[in-house]
Amino acid sequence: MNPVQLALRVMRVDPRSRLSAMLTAAGVAVATALVLFLATLPNATDERSERAGWQRGTVDPSGALAVASRDVFGNETIIRLDVSGDRIAGAPRLPGPGEVLLSPRLAELAAQHPRQELADRFPGRVVGELDETALKFPEQLVAVVGHPPGTLDPVAAEESGWVAMGTTDFLLKFMAGIGIVLLSVPSLVLVASAARLTAARRERRLAALRLAGATPAQVVGAVAAETAVAAVAGTVLGLLLSWPLRYVGAEISWGGGTWLPSDFTPPVTTVLAVAVAIPLLVVLAAVLGLRRVVQAPVGAVMSHSRKAPTAWRLLALVAAAAFFAFGLATAQRTGGLTPLLASLAVVLLSASIVGPWLTGAMGRLFAAVWRRPATLLAGRRLHSDPRAAYRSVSGIVLTVFVGSMALTLLPSFETFTGGGRSFKDSVLYLDVPGKQAAAAQQRISDQLARTGAHATVANAGRVTLDVVDGASYPAMVLSCPDAAAVTRMAVGLCAGPPAIRADPAMQLPSSGLQVQAAARGDQAVPPPVPLPAGVLVRPLGGQDPELRDSVLIDPALVPQLAGAGQTTLVVNPATEADREKVRTALSLALPGQTFISRELRLEEQQTVLADLRRITAIGLGLAALLAGSSAAITAASSVVDRRRTLGALIAAGTPVAMLRRALRTEAALPALISTLASGAGGIAVGAAMFTLFLDLGENPRLVISGWIFAPVVIGVAVAVLAASSSGPMLRRISTEAISDE
Repeated sequence: MNPVQLALRVMRVDPRSRLSAMLTAAGVAVATALVLFLATLPNATDERSERAGWQRGTVDPSGALAVASRDVFGNETIIRLDVSGDRIAGAPRLPGPGEVLLSPRLAELAAQHPRQELADRFPGRVVGELDETALKFPEQLVAVVGHPPGTLDPVAAEESGWVAMGTTDFLLKFMAGIGIVLLSVPSLVLVASAARLTAARRERRLAALRLAGATPAQVVGAVAAETAVAAVAGTVLGLLLSWPLRYVGAEISWGGGTWLPSDFTPPVTTVLAVAVAIPLLVVLAAVLGLRRVVQAPVGAVMSHSRKAPTAWRLLALVAAAAFFAFGLATAQRTGGLTPLLASLAVVLLSASIVGPWLTGAMGRLFAAVWRRPATLLAGRRLHSDPRAAYRSVSGIVLTVFVGSMALTLLPSFETFTGGGRSFKDSVLYLDVPGKQAAAAQQRISDQLARTGAHATVANAGRVTLDVVDGASYPAMVLSCPDAAAVTRMAVGLCAGPPAIRADPAMQLPSSGLQVQAAARGDQAVPPPVPLPAGVLVRPLGGQDPELRDSVLIDPALVPQLAGAGQTTLVVNPATEADREKVRTALSLALPGQTFISRELRLEEQQTVLADLRRITAIGLGLAALLAGSSAAITAASSVVDRRRTLGALIAAGTPVAMLRRALRTEAALPALISTLASGAGGIAVGAAMFTLFLDLGENPRLVISGWIFAPVVIGVAVAVLAASSSGPMLRRISTEAISDE
């Protein structure tokens, strides 16, 4: 009888082996589906990027031009392309002069709102809608406005660049890599737990085969065949489950919108790699667990105690920490994620190496100190078989690690939000060359008048104020009334002669000051303008801490700099009701220009934070479900493995209620200590990984909140609840006749 026939015969005649194989196959199916889905995420982001690749400013060799810009309606970003010519490589059909193409979602919004708030921003006749294959995601807001040839500026087209791209694509690839590592491990723990359901019986059966004359190769072949049947069946089922799973994944919003199901179509090489790797890993794990049977079959039959873990295992933590430091340094230096993800996997593996030693040490302590029966029984169990005791909570420990790491990173990411110069939140602004500022300001004012929208329009020159002692401060050339209308600075009363207004902490002198206009591109820097001696310096009162070292210079003090350097056009709508009308007026006055606003600044930040919260909640939910399932199966298998011992205790008069308390204590003690340790490790790893994102914010800082203890509390609770699942099995043992299996 070959090994496969033997495996099938065992599963046919032994209900427990059959149940174990079914649970193993289910665990492998879950692991396969999750790993394959996560492995397709980098490919899905590439598909998105390819679809949106045409949404950029470009000068095509055929003479076609596209000027890309961004706008906002409500809290949604609009990608606008002003185009001329016949065709741009990779782009859909371009509209002709006076024609407009809108994405389906933008066309819907334009029909639902007054024209002066949205539709009028795109002058021309709407001749069609963009297909979803031309959009980054189905809900994306895109407008393509046609212009006559020769009316668009090629320089503006080149400078407008990529407007549909963002940091979320890199972030998703990074999160996908972490997800593969962090969700694969609990999945494999679930598979191992299912395989351990009948481990003791199988070990005795295989040991009997060895004692009967079977060679080690024959025993290994029997186990490999028995495991391979379940692993292959589970892998096939997982591959089939991955097909409907992509439709579920397509509905998960990321980067502002959902996906196309076709985005999650994995490459053939990825499918083959997953289909081969997962069964091999499962079979390899089962074979490696046979060392005891192969080397000492008599010990396996007699259930002799194994050698206790030693403190040398703590060196695994040192090695994992060193490898993680190397991976982190590599990611910071080169941006490569592979060493970092590999080191993260090693950190998780080190927990399974150190965990049994920690469990055994805790068992020795409780067995020596505690005298309550249930705790004493639990302590003896932890001391005698720390590997099996830790196995029941290993999945939970990994989940707590992931949760603590996530709850360290998320509050810290929220410190990235904000920014936006010194203007009020309601302001819209655009940087332009100083020589174009007056004409652009006039066009904006005229268009506002035609639209009937009310707003303050100001011209803020960007300069540097140099002090005689060598210090320099960025400053704005802006009149006092305009500053009061568009900035957050407390300018006070505007009456009196022209003056400099500055943060009082700067203690500016009234002499030896000169103003230097900001240079633009390769233009020559205009000479500095000295201010008259004794110029009036007034303090800015009640300053926002973010506006320290702010300086305002009255335009009357530096008339020579009018039209020089770089200038910011600032528009502040009179009321919130005027806001969308003002945006429409700006789109008509300066088409193809992106006016920065609070909504535009915060849109990507808020989108990224929402995406991180969503994907973290989904990932932790899946990890907790997998960990809880593996803990419940392990708790039940622990009772099955100790049927004789527990039956003997019951026969000797031990109350079943006391045994139930001992089982719960046996689960709670290692869970408490191990989750505390893994929680601390998750915080440390999260804090270290936070350093990769320091360049994304203006004032990033690490935030440690009280919520980081939530994973520990939840982990212990899940472990105790999972241990309760062994109650029915324990009651069944108590009603059985006391006999050897």
